[in-house]
Amino acid sequence: MSDAAVATESATDSPDENFQSSARSTGRLGSPVALYAIAAVMAGLVAAVIGDAFLGQSLAALGIPDPGPVTSWGVPLVRGTGTVLACLGVGSFLMSAFGAQPRKDGYLDLDGFRASRTGTWAMAGWAVCALLLVPLYLSDASSQPLQDTLQPSMWGVAIAQVSTAKAMVWIAGIAAAATVLSLLTRRWIWQPVFFVIAVASLIPVALEGHSASGGNHDYGVNSLLWHIILSAVWIGGLMALVAHAARRGPFLVEITRRYSVVALFSIVGIALSGLINAGIRLSFAEWFTTDYGRVIVAKAVLTLILAAIGFAHRRTTIPKLGAPVTGATVAWWRRPFVRLALVEIFVMAATVGVALSLTRIPPPAEVFADITPAELIMGFDVSEPFSLAAVLINWRFDLVFGTIALLLQGVYMWAWITLRRRNVEWKTSRLVWWTLGNLLLIFVTCSGLGMYSMAMFAPHMLQHMALTMLIPVFWVLGGPMTLLLRALRPAGRDGLQGPREWLVVFINNPVSRFLTNPIVASFQFVVGFYALYLSDLYSDLASEHAGHLFMMVHFLISGYLFYWVVIGVDAAPRQLSPFMKLLMTLASMAFHAWFGIAMMQMAQPLAESYYLSLQLPFDVDLMEQQHTGGAIAWGLSELPLLVVSTAHAVQWLRQDRKEAARYDRKADRDNEADLDAYNAMLSGLGEGRDAAAEAYYRTEYRGDEVQGYVHSEKTKRDAKRGHRGESDV
Repeated sequence: MSDAAVATESATDSPDENFQSSARSTGRLGSPVALYAIAAVMAGLVAAVIGDAFLGQSLAALGIPDPGPVTSWGVPLVRGTGTVLACLGVGSFLMSAFGAQPRKDGYLDLDGFRASRTGTWAMAGWAVCALLLVPLYLSDASSQPLQDTLQPSMWGVAIAQVSTAKAMVWIAGIAAAATVLSLLTRRWIWQPVFFVIAVASLIPVALEGHSASGGNHDYGVNSLLWHIILSAVWIGGLMALVAHAARRGPFLVEITRRYSVVALFSIVGIALSGLINAGIRLSFAEWFTTDYGRVIVAKAVLTLILAAIGFAHRRTTIPKLGAPVTGATVAWWRRPFVRLALVEIFVMAATVGVALSLTRIPPPAEVFADITPAELIMGFDVSEPFSLAAVLINWRFDLVFGTIALLLQGVYMWAWITLRRRNVEWKTSRLVWWTLGNLLLIFVTCSGLGMYSMAMFAPHMLQHMALTMLIPVFWVLGGPMTLLLRALRPAGRDGLQGPREWLVVFINNPVSRFLTNPIVASFQFVVGFYALYLSDLYSDLASEHAGHLFMMVHFLISGYLFYWVVIGVDAAPRQLSPFMKLLMTLASMAFHAWFGIAMMQMAQPLAESYYLSLQLPFDVDLMEQQHTGGAIAWGLSELPLLVVSTAHAVQWLRQDRKEAARYDRKADRDNEADLDAYNAMLSGLGEGRDAAAEAYYRTEYRGDEVQGYVHSEKTKRDAKRGHRGESDV
């Protein structure tokens, strides 16, 4: 075949077909296991070397002797190795969930299965490393030899007295759960669940260390939480992408482009969260005058290098991946991508090592003389009694929920602008509802209400009711599912599944159908109140930052799931009749009212030790706060009932108008034959002709059969229009 023919044939192939053919001609890259091992050991060695250089100063600051070289080198080496394995697990499940094309039977294809199994064994390694760190951290904290802390009898001491060891036990349990569950199934639909569990295994890391204590620790923990999760997605995603190329997996070009977008947002988030996390512990001048600051500078420089490599990928290598390929240029366009990606992975591993070394270096000494007990526990102080003025004047941006509100608003605005550019109609009222929901989320978490909710029970209950009964209502009325289904482009028959297909699966799957069952949705909405506040659970969660985050996430998800079913204006697994929706609302609100009454009748305050430990500078009657909180729960339960009932009334009105319009169209078609027949029947009855009435009803019955068929076909057409987003409200 001539060179021109080869060029013509290559130009007609898709980029992924070009990649497949070129990979076959040049051979595969080989197993990435060696790459994973080198990156993991590299991260651990970098952390160990840097940490060892400053270990003496760190131990002197803590007032404990040196535990010995096995512990001193073992802690950063094992933790660095485990962290890289955790990133690999996150990235591999990210690939199997969102980068693999499931088969028609719902199972993973070969490439997706390999990515999933890589994630399985990576999470198993992460669990083993976390367990090894339990005796290592006990040895590190107590200066006992490692052979003594390895004894099973010492593990209880480590978990009870060393916060980092306790966090490692949680990590081991979550990572082990991801390992076992992912071994049990090869179905694609479970891969996003494994991805979420893998990400959750990193959360305990953010709750220990320098960021979990002292002033502004809420900023420290929340910024570190974003920092760790985004870093894991960034690093693990690249490792999974290189492995995908090594396996000669399909859709490499499309997956690489998607990862490029994820990496761009990740590095922006990593930079911002890193600056916030560093800024709460030392001034900018201390970046260059202290050991802790110089290590941060080294980390920042490595991050900038990674950003430059990512920019080179976007400008140079990714466009070449999608270019037509000829036999003479196969190796030329493939090698730069692989080489640059490998360099990026090793620089990432070094960056992980530098970041982990910060846990072995004491930050500049902080002065705690002026820090109140409340600030030490919550991260901030409240200096005046709760009032409307205090709520409106005091603001403190919540890095988790404030950021989530901004992101949700940004995604909605993007979809809304996309529809406007396509000249697709979307009701302005829905945009207003969604915006109100996000503004309310910012208000209840970032204003003084968010601050007082952690210090007093009545503001906590007020925030709780807003998170459960107001914000989800506004979100659901915004119709986000329907909007995204209209805005997102379908992947096509032969394309790689994209966000629209993922959203369809999220809406239509057995788990979603189970959760949106009227009984299940109502039960989970109601039982959360009773389980949390009428037991010791709230007392256990109130004093922990993780418990605070868990409660708020639970409130939002529980409320959204309930109102997603009850309001029913958005695309959902099931649509209920207005009567059933109103029945669910009335029953649930009644249980909420009883809950409020039960709170007002309690004789013992909840989380008494926690609230007393804050030592607020003003008097707080805990029982009065609790009774006020119960009154808030009882009184505000009527507000969502009013909103939802109004929505139901609008649905009923519009449904009645549709029926009336349908009847008018039928009357126009048959010249009001039904009305004439009915009048004739009444006239016959008035004249004593019962046979006329019997004939009318017989004819009407047969007509109903025909009309029933027509109505059913009409209902099917209306349902299709509703699935496309033409909802009632």
